[in-house]
Amino acid sequence: MHALPASDDLTPLPELLRVTVVAAAATATTQAILHELRRDPMHVELAFLDILDAPPTTPVYVIHLDSAMRVTLAARFVAWSSTSELRAGLIGLIEIGSPQDCEGLLEAGFDDVVGMPVSARELVARVRAVHRRVHWKASSNGRLRCGDLTLDLYGRELWLDGTTISLTSIELAVVRELMKAQGRPLSRGDLLDLAWGQEDLDVTERAVDNVILRLRRKLPRPDLIETVRSVGFRLAISRTGR
Repeated sequence: MHALPASDDLTPLPELLRVTVVAAAATATTQAILHELRRDPMHVELAFLDILDAPPTTPVYVIHLDSAMRVTLAARFVAWSSTSELRAGLIGLIEIGSPQDCEGLLEAGFDDVVGMPVSARELVARVRAVHRRVHWKASSNGRLRCGDLTLDLYGRELWLDGTTISLTSIELAVVRELMKAQGRPLSRGDLLDLAWGQEDLDVTERAVDNVILRLRRKLPRPDLIETVRSVGFRLAISRTGR
């Protein structure tokens, strides 16, 4: 019996990464974004603002915004991203804006933000980095524990003192690395490398500070994340009953 030729190999192909680009209208810029993303092996769709009327269905959304839309829609997109079990990752793509606009989206809860113009290589790398954070799995039951903290890696939720705290994918990634460190301090550079996972991208240490600030606001005990002077941050696990 002869072996099947390679072209007839029935081994299933890896599932393509699914991404949705969201825009107010199908402009030439939006079409260019779609074209650049489709040059990489991923499944890319276009959607408009009425996508907010139903829960998210793809793992990563690239939200094409201008400065005015950022002010009116940022919080709505962040709330919408958690309305299904998928808990989609959000990348803000600012066409006309300032560094303050980018910081505003990060503070609102977006997982990543980039200003235009942006290279195809960088945009694809950012999409894949957010996708890895959304779908990161490291234990058989999808949970990490450190003292009183329990992190649900699949549902992107943190449990503490009977409170369930919903996390964005970058918040989850930062908490995950702090929990894995078991009280050892991590520098801002460490957290950039471990949580963002893309050293060559234009993400500054201020992004780490923004995420830590958001986490402290969400925690019933904000002092569980300690600032270590001249070093970075750590979990105060001695107080959580390690």
